[in-house]
Amino acid sequence: MLIVNVAAPSIQRDLRAGFSDIQLVVSGYVLAYAVALTSGGRLGDSLGRRRVFLTGLLAFVVCSAGCALAPSVGVLIGLRVAQGLAAALMLPQVLSVIQDVFPRQERPRALALYGATMGMGAVVGQIVGGALIRADVLGLGWRSVFWVNVPIGLAAAACVPFVLPRSRPVRRPADAPGLLLTAVAMPLFIYPLIRGGAGGWTWWVWPAFAGAALALAALWSVERRRESAGRAPLIAPSLFHGRGFTTGLGAALVFSCGNYGLFLLLAYVFQEGLHLSPLASGVGFLPLGLGFAAASLAGRRPAVRHGNRLLTSGAGTMVLGYLVLAATLARGPAASAGMQALAMAPALLIEGVGQGLVAAPLIGVILATVPPDEAGSASGVVLTINQLASSLGVAAFGALFVALLGADPQQTSARLTAHDFTDALLGCAWAFLALAVATGLLAWRLPPPAQPATDTTR
Repeated sequence: MLIVNVAAPSIQRDLRAGFSDIQLVVSGYVLAYAVALTSGGRLGDSLGRRRVFLTGLLAFVVCSAGCALAPSVGVLIGLRVAQGLAAALMLPQVLSVIQDVFPRQERPRALALYGATMGMGAVVGQIVGGALIRADVLGLGWRSVFWVNVPIGLAAAACVPFVLPRSRPVRRPADAPGLLLTAVAMPLFIYPLIRGGAGGWTWWVWPAFAGAALALAALWSVERRRESAGRAPLIAPSLFHGRGFTTGLGAALVFSCGNYGLFLLLAYVFQEGLHLSPLASGVGFLPLGLGFAAASLAGRRPAVRHGNRLLTSGAGTMVLGYLVLAATLARGPAASAGMQALAMAPALLIEGVGQGLVAAPLIGVILATVPPDEAGSASGVVLTINQLASSLGVAAFGALFVALLGADPQQTSARLTAHDFTDALLGCAWAFLALAVATGLLAWRLPPPAQPATDTTR
């Protein structure tokens, strides 16, 4: 998903789009993904996980090809929404398979590896995307970051019958009111957050926010009644009765919000502010990726027993990374773009280590706070919150970045300099730091993990 970030400046330039359009290209996917995620998990339970995963994968391939052929930014946004819906059919099946295949005592390690893989893939995607745009194979430019999904997706689809186990369908009634209210509430909140700043926060923004609040209140009421009646709700309100689960969700929310916002802003600073090529921009993410990979692999075993303390340590490392980044940016841009990217590398390396220590064990730590029979429902809620936070981070930090910059990043009449971009990123760095502190405080409040039971039958 994050491979699109490194292509964002090229997409904006080629399609003559505004910065808020690019935010929708990124967050439209995430928003659709988040809204349909829980329903995708339910479909897997009802129709069989392998069948639903394969359907979602093939739909994702078709939508990727459509994105690569998009003639305008409006068409691209629509296809990205469809792509997000297809992804929502795939990912819940992966977590459900982990819950089924691995014994309870091995799940934290499996989930830590899953989190590490997802995080490393996000960083590697920046480099691969930059390389594809730089190579400009067949003159495709940014479109190649979508075309690359086609052969990979088809190869993965060919492997599905051999690697993904069958599951027995479990018929459950659909929660149509819950899905409808979720689909209403989320766009009413995210869309005006993205478009509001670009449009001068006109009158329609505030009724939209009010409508989102009413829809969320109605969703909570409907889901409580549905659960009390013994019918399966889309989101079980009883999950939120436990302090550990709600605290863990708060940590996931603030962590993902800052994480995804950072990726988007760095792509613009590297390419529009420092005038690095897409490939050089992708390489600029390499310290972040190396730190993430090293921390994820090193923290895999400690995550099983010390997930909470590992999260706190990771958040503290993120705070240190943002302090180093702020100190680096406060000195002003270096003599050359390459030197500026090099000067930022230590901060990004530290930041990557912190993110790796948080991202890898986070899902496992949260799921450990709920009873085993509620793990499936809890997984859907965690993933939904994570994706909504991603969309919120892109919207909020994009708006803050543009406000500090004083113009659209590609507005030529504004005559923006490298100093303008580094100053805007410096202002955002303090907000990123505040979210890292909040992540650490919430992780510190999580209950200690339950120790695996000892086998006394031998």
